[in-house]
Amino acid sequence: MTVTQFKPTKWTFLFLMLAAMMILMGGAAVAPALPLISQAFPDASDASISLIVTLPALAIAITGLFLGILSDKIGKIRVLAASVAVFTIAGSSGYYLTSIPAILAGRFILGIGIAGIICTTSALIVCYYDGISRARVLGYQAAAMGVGVLILETSGGLLAGISWRAAFLIYLLGVLIFFGVLLTMKEPVRKCEESKAAPGETKTAPGETFPITPLLLAYVTLFMGNLLFFLMPTKFPYLIANMDAARILGENTALTAGIFLGIGGCASAILGIFYGRIAWRFHRYTILTVTLLAFGLGLCILGFATSLVMVGLAVILVGVGEGLLMPTILTWIAAITPQQFLGRAMGGFSVSLNIGQFASALAVVPVIALVTTYGNMFLAFGCMALVLAVPYVVALIKEKYYPVQAAPIDLPLAAQK
Repeated sequence: MTVTQFKPTKWTFLFLMLAAMMILMGGAAVAPALPLISQAFPDASDASISLIVTLPALAIAITGLFLGILSDKIGKIRVLAASVAVFTIAGSSGYYLTSIPAILAGRFILGIGIAGIICTTSALIVCYYDGISRARVLGYQAAAMGVGVLILETSGGLLAGISWRAAFLIYLLGVLIFFGVLLTMKEPVRKCEESKAAPGETKTAPGETFPITPLLLAYVTLFMGNLLFFLMPTKFPYLIANMDAARILGENTALTAGIFLGIGGCASAILGIFYGRIAWRFHRYTILTVTLLAFGLGLCILGFATSLVMVGLAVILVGVGEGLLMPTILTWIAAITPQQFLGRAMGGFSVSLNIGQFASALAVVPVIALVTTYGNMFLAFGCMALVLAVPYVVALIKEKYYPVQAAPIDLPLAAQK
C-alpha cells in the first residue's frame, strides 16, 4: 500500500510565508511603544522595560531545540498550530495584563511560540519542496522575515499612537495564520513511510543518523553572521547620531537611521526573492564567502563613513549579507539532515539564530571599551567578518580542485556542475 505525499498548494505557500513573517517580529512589533510603557510604569527600571523586547529571543534560545525534537515526535503541523496559538494569546496578552512582571511572563511564553514557528515552518518547507523549488521557497521565507519586521513594526508603531496597550494587538494576526495552517497544510509523509513493505521494516532508513558535526559548522556560521548583523539595529543609530551628514532631515537622526535600516532590509528582501536563482548557480561555499565579504566590506565602510552615500552603500552590503545568510544556512541544513531529524535540526537553527542576537549586544561592550568610537567598532567587526570569510575561501578551493561526491546543496545534479 502506498501513502500519497501531500502536495502543497498556493494557499499552503501563502500561509507558510505569513508564518515566516512572525519569526523576527517577537520584540520588534511593540518596540515603538516602549517609551509609553515606561511612562505607564514609572517605578519599573529601564532594564525591565527593555526585556519586553529581548525576552522572547531568550525563550527561543532556551526552548528551540526541545520544540524541534517534539515536532519530530508528534508531528510538525501539531506543533506549528499550537505554537501559532501560543504566539497569538501570549503576544496579545500585554493588552490586558496590568503589571510588568505579568507582561514579561507573557513575552517569555511568546518566545516559546515563536520558537515552534521557526522550527516547523522551515522543516515543512524542506519536506514539501525539492530541488530548486526548495531553494526558491527558502529564499522567499528569508524575504518574508524581513518584510514582516518592516510591516509589523510599522503597524505596531501606528497602534502605539492609539495607546501602548493597542500595540500588542498586532499579534492577533496569529488568528488568521492558525486557521490557515489547519486548512491548507497536512503532516508530510516520511520517505521511509511512503511505501509499507515487509513486516519489521524500520521507520529510519538504514545508515541515517543525526549529522552533528556538519550541523555544528552551519550553526556556528549562522551564529557569527547574526552577531554581525545585529550590530545594525543596536549600534547603527548611535553612529548616525554622531554624524553631521545625518542631520539632513533635521536633528531627528533617529528618522535618518530608520530610513537607512529600511534600505538594508529592502536589500535583504530582494536577495531573498532571487535566492533560488543564486543557489542554482553557485556552491554554498561561494555564497557564504560572498555573504561574509558583504558583511565585512559593509561594516568597514561604516567605520570610515563621512557621507550618506557611503552609509547607503554600507547598509545595502550588510543587507545583502543577511539576505544570503539565512536561506543558505537553511538549504545547507536541509541537504545534510535526514527527514526524520529535520525538526531538531531546525530547533538548533532557531537556537543559534537567537544566541547570535544576544551575543552581539555582549560582544560590543569590550570592543567599544577598547576602540572608543562607534566608527572604530564597526571597522573592528568588519575586519573580523573578512577573516571569517577565509575558511570558506579555502573550502571552496578544496571543493574545486578536490571535489567529493557530496552535493553542495539539495539541487538537481545538472545545477551542481
